[in-house]
Amino acid sequence: MKRFVLTGVLSLIAACAFSQGVWQELFDGKSFEGWTQVGGTATYHIERGAIVGTTVPDSPNSFLRTTRTYGNFILELEFKVDEGLNSGVQFRSQEVNGIVQGYQYEIDPDQTTLYKGLPANFDAEGKEIAPGTAPRSWTGGIYDEKRRGWIGDLTHAPEARAAFKPGKWNKIRIEARRDLLKTWINGVEAATVVDFVTPQGFIALQVHAVPEYKKMQIAWRKIRLLDLGDNPTEGDPLDQNQGEWLDASTGYLAQIYRDKESGNYCVNLTDRPWMNVAPITTLKATSTEGGLQFANEEGWSGVLERKRLKINGDSVQFDGQRIHRVSPTLGAKAPEGAEVLFDGEHLNKWGAMAPKEWLVASRDALEAVRLTPGGNIEITPGGGSIITRQNYRDFKLHLEFRLLGEKTNGGVYLLSRYEFNIKDSWGQGAGAPTGALGNVIAPNHPEPAINNALPPMVWQTLDIEFRAPRLDEAGKCLEHARATVYLNGELLYDDIEMERLKGAGSRLGFAEEGPIYLQEHGTAYQFRNIWIQKR
Repeated sequence: MKRFVLTGVLSLIAACAFSQGVWQELFDGKSFEGWTQVGGTATYHIERGAIVGTTVPDSPNSFLRTTRTYGNFILELEFKVDEGLNSGVQFRSQEVNGIVQGYQYEIDPDQTTLYKGLPANFDAEGKEIAPGTAPRSWTGGIYDEKRRGWIGDLTHAPEARAAFKPGKWNKIRIEARRDLLKTWINGVEAATVVDFVTPQGFIALQVHAVPEYKKMQIAWRKIRLLDLGDNPTEGDPLDQNQGEWLDASTGYLAQIYRDKESGNYCVNLTDRPWMNVAPITTLKATSTEGGLQFANEEGWSGVLERKRLKINGDSVQFDGQRIHRVSPTLGAKAPEGAEVLFDGEHLNKWGAMAPKEWLVASRDALEAVRLTPGGNIEITPGGGSIITRQNYRDFKLHLEFRLLGEKTNGGVYLLSRYEFNIKDSWGQGAGAPTGALGNVIAPNHPEPAINNALPPMVWQTLDIEFRAPRLDEAGKCLEHARATVYLNGELLYDDIEMERLKGAGSRLGFAEEGPIYLQEHGTAYQFRNIWIQKR
C-alpha cells in the first residue's frame, strides 16, 4: 500500500463559469503602490523593475502584501532567490492578531541540505528516494502558513521537483477557483489541493526568518493577475487537532479524532498504518490547556505540542510528525468523451427521489440537496437522495466526497442496486471501511484489507470500474455484475462478482442498465467533480 500519495498531477476544468476579466499588473516596476509590509522587519526595495527582499537579523517572517484581497484568480510572476533562502508567495491569506496565515506557494531553493524528513519523495518509477540522498525540492508545493503546515507537498511530482532553476529567474503560476487550488513551476504542474478554509485574502511576498543570520535576497518581477471574482465569505471550519501523525523511526501511525458519541478527542495508535485492524491502544483527551494531553487506564500518556505528537506506554515511545495524505485522483479531469455529471454549478443531470422510488427522479434535485459556496453538492438530512436522469450500463465512475463530522452513513448506488458505502471509518481501525460493499450477500466477499479513509473535511475519491449483468431474452441472469473499486487511489476490490443483494436492491431484480444515485441516510456529507465514462 502506498503510504503517501500524489498531491496532484491531474487537473480539473474550472468548476463554474468564471468571468474572464483582464490581466492586471500588480506591480508597476517603479513603486509600492497597492502594497504594504506586515509581520517582520526584512527590507524591501525596488531594483531594475523588481521587488527585492533582504533578510535582517532577529526578524520573524516578513511579508509585503497587497492592500486588496482576491478570491478567484490566476496569478503569474517570476522570482530569483539566493541559495538557502526559504521563501514563498502567500495567497488567500489573512492577518490575524498580527500573524499572517493562509495558503503559501512554497519557494524551496536549498540544494545542499539533503532531505531526511516525512513524507518521503518518490522518483518517476514510484520508488521511494532514500533519506539523506537528495534535497527536498518542494518549490511549487502548497503550505498552510501558521495553521496546518504542508497540505500539498511534491512527494509524487518528480518533474515539478526538477523544474526549479537555481540562481535564475523562475516562473510561478497559481490558479484559485472556488475550492480548487493549483500551482505550476516553470510550466510544470506541481500541486493540486481542494480546500476552502479561506475563500479569499491578500497576496504577499515572503522573506523567511533566518535563524542564523546571513544576508540573503529574493527578487520578484512581472507580477500580474487575472481576477475571476470574489467568493462568498463563508469558508470551511478548521479543526487543527484532528489528523494523522507518523513516527519515522518506528513506522507507527497515530490518528487524533473526535469520539462519535461525546465529541471529545481520542487518539488511536497502530503499528499497521491504514490497515483494517484494531489499534494497539486508544487514549482519551484529558486536557486541552496548552495543547492536547491524553491518557488511558493502561497507563499510556500522550501530548500534542507544536504539531508534534508524543505517546508513551508499554515500552513504546512514539514521536510523530504530522502528515497530510491526498488522493492521487483528486481533481481528476474527465477524459475525452466522458460525461460530466456534476461540474460544481449545475444539477441538471440529477433529480430528487421520492421515498422508495428507486429508479426515477420525481422532482428537482435542489429540493433535496444544497449547493455550497465552494461549489459542492451537500446531501441534507431529510432532504432525500438524488438520482441521475439517465441510465448507464458499463462504465468508469469518478466521484469525490467528504464527511462533515464524526457520524456519516451514506453511499453510492450503481444501477440503483449495487451499494458502495461512504461511512465514518477513518480513525476506527477495524470495521467496515468506506468503499466497502454495502448490500452484497453473495458471494460473501471479505471486508477490504485496508482502511484507506481520510479524516472529516478532507476530500476523498472513489473510482469504480463497473460491468453490468448480462441477461437473456427472458430476463434470466447469464453473467452477474462485476466491479473494481479504488478508494483514494488504493485498490479495495479487483473485478469482484456481485451475485445476490439484500434489501431494495434485491427487490428490483436484475437489469442491464440503470441510474446512479447518491444516498441520503440521515447525515450530511458532500460531493464534487463527478464524471462517468461509458465502456
